Amino acid sequence: MKNNLKVKVTSDEIYKRQVRIKFLKIAIVFILLFLSILYLALYVINSGGFFTISLDPNLKAERSIQLSPHSDFRDSYLNIKVKGLEYMDNITESWLPDDIATAYEGDHSSDNYIAYTFFIKNEGESDVNYYRELQIDSVIKDVDEAVRVALYVNGEKTTYAKLSKAGVPEKGTTSFLSSWQVFKDDRNDFKPNEVDKYTIVIWLEGEDPECIDDIIGGEMKMTLLIKEIMNS
Repeated sequence: MKNNLKVKVTSDEIYKRQVRIKFLKIAIVFILLFLSILYLALYVINSGGFFTISLDPNLKAERSIQLSPHSDFRDSYLNIKVKGLEYMDNITESWLPDDIATAYEGDHSSDNYIAYTFFIKNEGESDVNYYRELQIDSVIKDVDEAVRVALYVNGEKTTYAKLSKAGVPEKGTTSFLSSWQVFKDDRNDFKPNEVDKYTIVIWLEGEDPECIDDIIGGEMKMTLLIKEIMNS
């Protein structure tokens, strides 16, 4: 009788152990699947350029607005993907070339800053109102704490930065609108045959107190949207 009971108990333990192993295997499969999906999502978010300049398709199709890295508009695009740098050391704004917004077209990045110049032209027959909006798509290791974004619009410059830890604007900058939005500005009465010239420059500001070793290896992805202002 005791031997029969021992055999039964042993069989039950083996069965329970097999069930636990089976559930453990299923759990591992689901965890691996989840991690694979998460990796793919992060890859998609963080691939395809440091930032993207994106023209509203309706502006091009219905309003004949053109986006080009060339002032002669020999090529025009709906999206321009600007490559980042494998390594970007910190600099300060005064180190940027004086002619950075006047002497170049397209990609003119250097070792320690991203710079891109592009043009928007109204090839239609009527005035257009559009807005420009720079969105933050993703941030790794809080690198946005020390990033500077300079935007030149037809030669007029504005430098943007995240609010300091004290909650006040960094010296000489206009603060980001939010954690996901750098700026959003309107461009009204854009007339036929008129051209707007843009230069965007991005760097790590070495004089920012938040430019510390903790942000080494960080990344920041952004999208610059050019969209029509719809009349209400």
